[in-house]
Amino acid sequence: MNDISKKTLKNHAKTFYFAGLLLKKHTLDDAAILYTFCRQLDDAVDKNHKNSPKKQLKYLVADYRNQVSIDPVNLAFKKIQKKYCLNQKFVDDLIDGISSDIDFKQPKSLRQLIYYSYQVAGTVGGMMAKILGANNKNAWKFAVDLGIGMQLTNISRDVKEDSLNKRIYIPKDMLPQSFSPQDISTNRNNEMIFTKIKEILEIAENYYKSGLEGIFYIPNKKNKFSILIAAQIYNKIGKKIIKNKFLFLKKRVYVNVFEKIYILMKNYLIQKRKCKLTEPIHKTNQLHKPYFTIL
Repeated sequence: MNDISKKTLKNHAKTFYFAGLLLKKHTLDDAAILYTFCRQLDDAVDKNHKNSPKKQLKYLVADYRNQVSIDPVNLAFKKIQKKYCLNQKFVDDLIDGISSDIDFKQPKSLRQLIYYSYQVAGTVGGMMAKILGANNKNAWKFAVDLGIGMQLTNISRDVKEDSLNKRIYIPKDMLPQSFSPQDISTNRNNEMIFTKIKEILEIAENYYKSGLEGIFYIPNKKNKFSILIAAQIYNKIGKKIIKNKFLFLKKRVYVNVFEKIYILMKNYLIQKRKCKLTEPIHKTNQLHKPYFTIL
């Protein structure tokens, strides 16, 4: 199963695979299983199947919830869930978030967008924290924030692609009335869309900052550095979107191999300054309570 999971990670999450190579081997193996579990659920909704997306997802979720799973991905994930005592609420919220994309509804507000980002990515951060050995009772809060920041970057990068699939994740109250996916396809609205995406990416910065502070709780130096690199590379995508203005509405913005290596080398030299040396205080009122209540 580990070979399949690592292949999935390498093919579909190049940033995480690149940073994951810095992890301890057993940590990378288990992180790849977590990613593959999440990816399989997500693919059930976003890819074509003989069954409808709803039926496909329902089958996978039912199989996961069975005492003995048949699906090999579910089976492998349940083993690491037991091994690390991964919070069941994170799994349930992840499933709810992915399920919401079947009958997609555009977020009405920033609050709804942040909550969705928690569901589909913050939950993964919360589970990943345990796999990385961050077992402090407060560690999950910062890990959730890093996941939210990354998801907001994803949403910003994929605006054009999502519009072609008739989805808009920019909240309704940030856009004109009756704004439709087709309105993203025309160049007339580029300036306004860029302005809104910039606002979302500026909000994401707060979650990245918190997530980076949470690296304090990861006990192993290699694992600390790996997450630092993953966060810096992902954050770079957002910075490239802002720097290149309308480019993200023409083609997918990504960080190339040379840029990744540069980020790795640069952060290797200054990692002690990047990683907090004293226990951070989580800004719960600012980052969590305005949007959702969990745990």
